Amino acid sequence: MDEEGAMGMRTRRGAAIGLAGVLMTVLSLVAINGSLATGAGASTPRNTIPPAPFMTFGGVPVGASAGPGNTGLMNGFYVGTGQTVTINLSTDVIQSGPGAGDYTLVPSTGCVGAGTGTITLPGNGPLCLMEVYFTPSALGDRSATMRINESDGGYESVGLSGTGTPSLSFGDTTLGTYSGPDTFALFNKGSSTDTIDLSTGMSLSGPGADDYVVTPSSGCAGDGVNTVIIAPSSACTMNASFYPGTLGDRSATVTIQGSVGTGWSVNLSGNGTIGYYQVDAQGNVANTGDAGYFGDAGSMTLNKPIVGMAATGDDGGYWLVASDGGIFNYGDANFYGSTGAIHLNKPIVGMAGTPDAGGYWLVATDGGIFSYGDAQFYGSTGSIHLNKPIVGMAPTPDGRGYWLVASDGGIFSYGHAQFYGSTGAIHLAQPIVAMAAMPTGGGYWFSAADGGLFNYGDAPFLGSGVGIGLGAVVDMTSDGAPTLQAFADIPAVRQAHVSGLGPAARHVPRFAGP
Repeated sequence: MDEEGAMGMRTRRGAAIGLAGVLMTVLSLVAINGSLATGAGASTPRNTIPPAPFMTFGGVPVGASAGPGNTGLMNGFYVGTGQTVTINLSTDVIQSGPGAGDYTLVPSTGCVGAGTGTITLPGNGPLCLMEVYFTPSALGDRSATMRINESDGGYESVGLSGTGTPSLSFGDTTLGTYSGPDTFALFNKGSSTDTIDLSTGMSLSGPGADDYVVTPSSGCAGDGVNTVIIAPSSACTMNASFYPGTLGDRSATVTIQGSVGTGWSVNLSGNGTIGYYQVDAQGNVANTGDAGYFGDAGSMTLNKPIVGMAATGDDGGYWLVASDGGIFNYGDANFYGSTGAIHLNKPIVGMAGTPDAGGYWLVATDGGIFSYGDAQFYGSTGSIHLNKPIVGMAPTPDGRGYWLVASDGGIFSYGHAQFYGSTGAIHLAQPIVAMAAMPTGGGYWFSAADGGLFNYGDAPFLGSGVGIGLGAVVDMTSDGAPTLQAFADIPAVRQAHVSGLGPAARHVPRFAGP
């Protein structure tokens, strides 16, 4: 790409984590030609009031840009000889040091000659604000000294520091959740207005190409969706969010082409992760992978033993259910009802939550289903003669189906649920007691009573509750939620994002097809 930079700045990840605008540090050089400074002649440094600033940009992704900003007049400096001088921005601005060439000096619109390549400082003013942009061309320390020569032989000098970083990094993100938005900006250094059609001029490549949503911020000129208009010496901040579609490295590169020969390229990185929980009859919860712990019923006196659990899907909470259908909720899990006061033909043995955490299903040993909140009924084994009792259940990613599992590992699929394998024909040391589904919809796990794990489809083995002091396992659940990629193509997700549904819209099935 050419020297058109993409200005990078970090804002938050997931639950709003900020970096206090590090990459939007406002930086300026303030120059006025008047009687406040003395000294003239060839290679004469100007006296400055106050001294010239040292400007720090922090870490910026290679190929992206930081700035402009303004530290204010107290960090600027006044220069002058009492006579009119000129500065040619192409030949009179000289950089030295490891980051030489990575900084750009841009006069504000109030400077005489702004936009022409040569500015004039009249002998009696006016004030000229000079903005600085940092576009690292390599990794590591990119510090530099910028010397600004003037036509009468005088000069100014300012120290600059910044670090080139590999990319915008979203880190580890649980499947079905998101990180971001983080931001970068497109800076137009040219003299012509740049109009960008994002529908044709923006592309993503790499293993995670379908896992990022990139949209213009509300401050960008254009239609707010597909068209971005950037005036000369101006910038547009872009929002980037990460929705991992599968496990592991999901890095990508976003490339944006402008209308006047401009171009920007920013590397994006993130990892898809997952975890799961196991719970015993006393209500003790064990968490593995990236699953967070939010409490359990292990220290409580229970009327009936715990037999099942389900996670909210945002890595923020879960429910436990007892054999009488009593519900215990932790973290951000809400209560929607129970069978605690109902006479049951058979005891409850498991539960599953809906994709938006707005409801849940309870299942009895005969496969009877009890639905609460926004959970819908798709079928049961209540009228079927079973070789072994039902012991658990798990929902499909779109919430339009579920699996039931028997103690021998036999699987019963309803609605959109697909079959990926079972232990029905395997001799088990301990019976199957629970199951959990991958957020992708492409696999599931079974848990045996001793904590042993059986994984099918794309469900990975991450460890088990065997040998860690957990009692007899009675249920398990994944900490992830349905991934957008499991049921929606990324253009539809992008359109929903910019239409205001965005990452905060947890009711994922709104994007799903019929």
